[in-house]
Amino acid sequence: MARPDQEVIEERKNFIETISHCATSPSVFSKVFLGHDLFDYNIKYVDCEDRFIVYRSGRQVGKTMSTAVKTIHFAFFAPLLMDTVKHECIIVIAAPTQNQSSIMFNRIRDLIMKNDFLSGYVLRNTQTEMTVGFLDGSGSTKIITRATGETGVSLRGYSPHVIIADECSFIKTDILRAFLPSGMATRAKVWLTSTPFSKSGYFYEACQNSKPKNPDGMWTEFHVKSMDNPLVAEDPVFIEEIKKLTREEYVQEVEGEFLDIGDALIPNSLIMDAINDKKPKGTIRYYMGVDVARTGRDETVYTIIGVDENDHVFLEMVEAEQQSNVVDVAGRMGQIASQYNVETIYVDETGLGGGLIDLTREQGLPSRGVMFTLQEKADMYKNLRLLFENKKITLKQINKMVYQLSYLRREYTETGIMKIKSDEHDDYPDSLVLACRAVASGEGWHILPVGKGIKEALGF
Repeated sequence: MARPDQEVIEERKNFIETISHCATSPSVFSKVFLGHDLFDYNIKYVDCEDRFIVYRSGRQVGKTMSTAVKTIHFAFFAPLLMDTVKHECIIVIAAPTQNQSSIMFNRIRDLIMKNDFLSGYVLRNTQTEMTVGFLDGSGSTKIITRATGETGVSLRGYSPHVIIADECSFIKTDILRAFLPSGMATRAKVWLTSTPFSKSGYFYEACQNSKPKNPDGMWTEFHVKSMDNPLVAEDPVFIEEIKKLTREEYVQEVEGEFLDIGDALIPNSLIMDAINDKKPKGTIRYYMGVDVARTGRDETVYTIIGVDENDHVFLEMVEAEQQSNVVDVAGRMGQIASQYNVETIYVDETGLGGGLIDLTREQGLPSRGVMFTLQEKADMYKNLRLLFENKKITLKQINKMVYQLSYLRREYTETGIMKIKSDEHDDYPDSLVLACRAVASGEGWHILPVGKGIKEALGF
């Protein structure tokens, strides 16, 4: 029988061997310390030692988890993985909004804190920063999460060893071009992760400049489709969900492919500029737009906007359901209107929306019907375009809204009237332009200006 001290020595020897093995393999580290077995396609990604990596994917492939594993592993073993790391390592996680950057950061923090051994090395833990000690005791790693925002100012002042740009497709190119060189002195590793958006911008360029597309490319690309995940491929709920997607949504969100958006009514650059965590100030007035489902694949979409004292529009809430029963729609409108104390509701009264106006007015709701004639729709979308051009609108990152906005096109009739077309469904943008009808942004347009007693002017 071995002596107790021999048993301790043997345990320590085995632990050291385990640590040594984990130091060179993030996927083994994930299994041993974090309790997560990764799929083969993500093992290749997390174990990749290349400096410049781009991860392009569909939904539900484990992108966030795998990147969190890769980040945690680097944080604890940094001196062994990079020559430029001496006593301090800095990892910066950037995303278009603070909410988005927090998703990755919170996953990292939760994984560390759930492990008794790793959590013992935590030196600092806040909502936006975490400091952990190297496992060799020689220093520490600071993990920082930041939103890029409109200017990228929050990213300045760092000399990171690892830069993670999450949802990179939605980060402005000029921000990335200004921020990424901050890692030159440290020869920082750069990991770009995202679902694809359009064939433009830094993320798209990185994917094009990747191996094996370009043998001399700077980037190592990992392209993962939703169906590569065996759990997703066998999930009946997910299968039913993707059946509701349009072809374009399927290609982007499931296949993880870029689409050529072409000559859009609202350029992608304007849409991306509008995605922000900016909060309204002062007294806020709320308005609702409702686009009622017409066919089986259409959705009834309820959109709430808030308008501040400077007539800046904030996308507050979007809700969608495949529901065409006008009684149920009227009931849900009443609930949402009460929650936000909306001043005016604009409803597309073309088709099923016509009977909705009477029902909602019986409830005492300040609803107005809008007939989507060519001219009316053109005027509303001209107004929306002006809101984007003048930087008077702020969007939350709601993928369906962003995608459908990006696919809007304009054509012209023989008489010169602009027609709004889409290669996609346009339920979400239609509900948005209806809500924005309360905000006047162009001379000669017949909507009522904000702030002039809309309820009274409409007879409510």
